[in-house]
This record gives sequence, structure tokens and C-alpha cells, in this order.
Amino acid sequence: MTKIILPGAWELTATNPTYKLSAIYVPTTWRQVANNLAQQRARLQGKSYRAVPVYSLDPLVSGSFPQIIKTVRNGWQKDNMPWLLATETTDISDLGNSIKDWLIEEFSTLEDVESQLANLNNDDWQWENSQTYELLHPQNKVETGNLYQAIPDYLAEEFLKNPTVSFGVDEQYRLTFYRVVSLQGAELMSWPPSQVTVTTGKETTETAYISFVIEFVLQTVPWREKPIVYNHLSIRRWLTKPLKYRPYPGVKAHIGDNRRWLDGQRQPFCFIPLMMKRYGKEMKWPQAISNLFSLNDSQLPDANNFVSNPNHNWSGVNTIPSGIQAAIAYTSKLGEPPCFSGVSPQDLASLDRAIEARLPVQRVGEAERVTGNIFIFWPSEKPKQKIVPLLANEENQSKKPKKAKNSDDPNHSHTPMLRPKLAAPAVFRKAENPLRTILILWETPQCRNALITEICQLLYLSPTNVENIYEGLYGSLCINTQHVGDLTQNLEMKSFSEVRKTYQQQRPDLLAERINNIAAFIPQTKELSGALIEIRSKPPISEADPKLAWRIGAIKAGYLNQHIHRVTYTTKAGEEKPKKSGLEPVKRAVSDLLRQFGILPDTPLINFKKDGIDPDVWLTCFYVLRRTRKTNSENIPKTVVLMIRVNPITAKVELSCSTFSLQ
Repeated sequence: MTKIILPGAWELTATNPTYKLSAIYVPTTWRQVANNLAQQRARLQGKSYRAVPVYSLDPLVSGSFPQIIKTVRNGWQKDNMPWLLATETTDISDLGNSIKDWLIEEFSTLEDVESQLANLNNDDWQWENSQTYELLHPQNKVETGNLYQAIPDYLAEEFLKNPTVSFGVDEQYRLTFYRVVSLQGAELMSWPPSQVTVTTGKETTETAYISFVIEFVLQTVPWREKPIVYNHLSIRRWLTKPLKYRPYPGVKAHIGDNRRWLDGQRQPFCFIPLMMKRYGKEMKWPQAISNLFSLNDSQLPDANNFVSNPNHNWSGVNTIPSGIQAAIAYTSKLGEPPCFSGVSPQDLASLDRAIEARLPVQRVGEAERVTGNIFIFWPSEKPKQKIVPLLANEENQSKKPKKAKNSDDPNHSHTPMLRPKLAAPAVFRKAENPLRTILILWETPQCRNALITEICQLLYLSPTNVENIYEGLYGSLCINTQHVGDLTQNLEMKSFSEVRKTYQQQRPDLLAERINNIAAFIPQTKELSGALIEIRSKPPISEADPKLAWRIGAIKAGYLNQHIHRVTYTTKAGEEKPKKSGLEPVKRAVSDLLRQFGILPDTPLINFKKDGIDPDVWLTCFYVLRRTRKTNSENIPKTVVLMIRVNPITAKVELSCSTFSLQ
């Protein structure tokens, strides 16, 4: 019987599920005042960003009213765009005061903020009539955009109807999940934290506290009619010891409560991520949130005391959480982790079974298990750095042949185009732009020899009686070599006192001169060829870097090119020794050059028979390429719009752009 691997991807099976959403629009006068404050601050600080910084308002408003599933930032710019969408309405009489508190704190560098807010009317904030949306059949782009929050939110609510799940080997963890407020997908977290034993030494053991986190995320695939729901399982590690270091700009806390902060009404217990900001050595909660708690006769723990005792009022095991509870999750900025991260396969399987039992979903796709010659992506032992004989003294090499391991076999490389059995037939198959010549422009003989050896090994080539011609099982290739001379030297920048020009102003003329010298120096070719160029490290003065000149000069001579730094270093005694990175840069340089020719493994990206894809369907995307002054030889920033499409069956890639002047 064929064994099946079931991925963690699902699609809805519910019959025409609907979602009811209510909207709030930003009143015109409030929008005008907020935009005026943003422009004042931009002028004062000399910044070009003049929009209302609603990114700092989102966590405050979603935390004070957790039923919000989406905020639209353009709602503070356009009068016909809703600002937020929520699954239920509530009393918003205090919303205006909360937004005023946010504006005062956000624009604290301005002097007359409160006077500009004095005439704003809190009664301007109103709910619009609610609308019902079909989750599986959106009617327009707006409804389609809402799905990315609505569908995960719908699944989270369905999951919470039966929130207790058994996890681990022999179901050792019996966990109850609660909602975590999020505007990116939907998140559930187990509470109270589970105790785990951590061994820090041979005999020393400590206790760590963790919560399991389930995240639902919606993704769309171009050739699928229905969107795919992915579930992600992870753990959140909690700090229980006082913080020794308080990072800037602050520390994020998770606040659990069963009261709605905006109007003080009861609600299902949930967690709100909230940032404590650092002011010098002091920690403070956001002013808008603190004032809301004062209005509703509630109190957050003192921020400075909380970072000294970060497990505030945690509920016990098998008890229903109530009241304000707070915890600080570990991040890399907060010192040593309390335990390792990661989730075991048993826990992933437990989640998989829980989703299948609780939610109206079905699995998407299945994959047959590959038997026989299986490539191991993560070897059990970390391979040691090895010095390749080509770069080492041959007298020091052992003459006794060693048995090859999978990690030593190039056909077991993690990168497909570094496997000779895939790369060699792909390079020599019939193509629109065949690769027949590679020019190696070298400065050190060690780098030149390493590149030649890598090309021959990768493409199964051997030298012939004809100079520079290498032939193999699949075809032949011409490998020319030439010393770079002094053309990799830094551009000759002069001091401002000599020429009355800055480095950036001198760069265009120096680049143009070097480009012309390079184009005249390289052998001209009538067909598109490849070049591997050994260059020097970046100079202290970035404008003196000649790399761009080499890229442009080589392409003018007809060579797609890839750059590589030398693979050896010179000791104080004048000896050349290989770098610790070995030949990895050489392998990458050769494979990247092949990639520029559009050479891919001669295998389809998608099984069109199994997936039902029409071979004539192309995947199309647009990309904006921005060249700054430093990356443009004309010292003028440029923007180029590219359209790229790829055939998922044949792997053919095509590109079109508005202009081909990419210098």
C-alpha cells in the first residue's frame, strides 16, 4: 500500500459560510487634523514621510476592542475607505478620547497638539450598517481582500468552541487555548503555561514555562480556485526572572483579560500583545491604554515592577482564567533563552488531528513517499570544513583513498544546480541562448584553477588536444582565461581640494573611463558568453569600487558575468593559504553564472497531469527595479518596470521591461 504524506494545508468544506462585518470610517475633521500633524512633524524633522503613522495606532485600537479583524491604513487618507472592520459592534463613546491620547503621545515633539485637538467632537465616530459577506464567493476585490483575515478568524472561532486539546506523547499535555489579538491571520495560545524540565548541565535541571501557539494563515495559489489555509504550531517561551536589560524601544507583553478595555464590558478571556516603551531607564505603558484602564476602574501592573516580576497573576492549572494576567515572551534581545525552541513531530500530529476533528476543512493535496535513493537534507552530523587538494600543498595530502560519503558526493548537494547529474544535461540541452564559452578573468592562479576544476566537475568535462576546449558526455565547452591586469584596482578618487568635486560627483566620469577600458580589454564575442571575474574586496571609499564598471563593461563585450573574491589569503610570511570558506564561493559563482543564462534542471516544476494545469498557462508578476545613484553609472537614479512570466510546466522564463537602458 502506498504511504501518504499529508501536509498541513486545508480548504474550507462548510456550505456557503458567511461573515457579518461592521465598519467605522474616519470623520473628515479628524482625518484633516491628523494629516496636518503628520506634515508638521515631517517638516520639523526634515523627513519625506508625511502620512498619518497608523501603524502605531493599530495595536492600541485592536487591543482595546479585540473583535476588530482588519484595519485599512488608507482609511486615514481617503474618505470613501473604511478604517476598521469588526465582527461585532460596541460602545465607542470613548474611542475619540483614546485616539486623542494616541495623537498627543505620537506627536509629542510638536508644541500645539492639544490645541489642535480641542475642537474635535467625539460624537463624530459612528458605526456604519453591517454587511454580510460570503467567505467562499467574494463579489469584488474588497471582499477578496477581507478573506485573508475573515477566514482565519472564522476558523479560530470554530476551534474555540472546543478549545481543549491533548498534546504530546501519551497525550501528556492537556491544553486549553485562548484567542490572541492579531491583525495578521488568527492566533490561539494555550494558557496557563506548561512547565517543562530543562537540563542545563550534567546534573543541573531547571524549570521553564511555555505555551503552545496555533496560527491560521490564508494563502492563495494562482492555479487553485479556493484559497489554502495553513496552520502553524510553535511555542512561546515565558520569562520568569527579572530582566537584566531593557532593550530599546521597549518590551512586548501579553496581557490577558476578560473585559473589553474600550467600554469595560465582559468578553471571552483573550490576550492582547502590548508594547511597554522605554524612556531612559523607566518603562511605561502607552498613554491611550493607561487612560482607558483608568476610565474602566481597572489597573495594569506597574511597568517597572512588572519587568522585575514578569509572571503577573498567572492562573493555575485546570482553572478558568479571569482578571488581568500578564507575561513577557522571550526574544533574542532579552538574554539567554529559558529553553530550546521547536515543536516535536508528535505535537504536530496532535494538532493535525485536532484540526481535522474540530473544523469544517479537508486536506489539500497529497504526496507519494519516495523510496530507494533518498537525499537527506539535514545530515545527522555536521560536515567539517575541508581543504580541497587543488588549493593545498599536494605533499600534505594523504595518498590513501577514502570511502566517499553522501555528504562528499556532489550529487547530494542541497542546491539542485550544484549536482552534476542535473546541471550537465541542463547546460548542453538545446536552448535559445546556449552557453558555449566561459571567460575566466583572474588575478590569482589559485582562483583560476579552482574555477576551471569546478566547471569540469559540475559539467562532466575533461581537457582535449585542442587548446581551451573541454569535452564531456553531454557536449563541449570553451574555457578561456585572461589576467585582469590593473582593471580591478580602485577608481582613482581625488580629494575635494584638488578637483572641487565630491566622490559621488567624480564617480560617473571615472566609471565611464573604466567601462570603456574593460570593454576594449576583454576579447569580443559574437555570441552571448559567460565571464567569471575575480575582483577585490570593497574599498573603504564605496564610490571607488570598480565592480559596477566590470559588470557593465563585460556585458558590453557580450558576456553575462559573475564576480568572485579571491579564494586565498597572503600570510605575513608571503605564503598563499586557502580561506576557511574553501571552495564554496567557487561553486556558487559557477552556479550563479548558469542561472543568469536561465539554465534550470531539465525537470518540470509541476506535474501538470496530477495538478490539472494547462501547459499554456503562464504565471505573471510585475517588479519595479530601482537603481540608486551609487548603482548607476550615470549618477542618476532610475526606475524600471519589469514584467516576468514563467511557465510552470516547462520552467521557461520570459521578461519584458519599459526600457533596456539599465546602466
